[in-house]
Amino acid sequence: MAEFGKLIHVETANRVGGLADLTDRLKAAGVNILSLCAWVEGDAAHAFLYTSDNEAACQAIGDAVDKCSFTDAIGVIVPNEVGQLNEIAQKLADAGIGINVLYATSTDAPKAAIVLSTTDNTEAAAIL
Repeated sequence: MAEFGKLIHVETANRVGGLADLTDRLKAAGVNILSLCAWVEGDAAHAFLYTSDNEAACQAIGDAVDKCSFTDAIGVIVPNEVGQLNEIAQKLADAGIGINVLYATSTDAPKAAIVLSTTDNTEAAAIL
């Protein structure tokens, strides 16, 4: 079952300690990070975050980043079994739905979490 949400897209200059500063501000604001994907492109650092309070998160980090915007997304919890991501990817492909952002995590726990933003989140959520 898919759940609708919003990802925060953060963009800022890439610098040593940038993530520590960002997470320190979120901690001070009492905002819990539920999922995070971060990367560097050239001189810019980017992150997608799903938090316990996205509005408070952007407010807490606002003056420390160049961009703090929202992207519609869905979250899916699946069994932690071989082929689960392939099943999702195939269902979306068969429906003609493109994937704009996807990241996932699992451990040896029985479930895995997938966060994605697609070209049609409403239809994707109905399919998944």
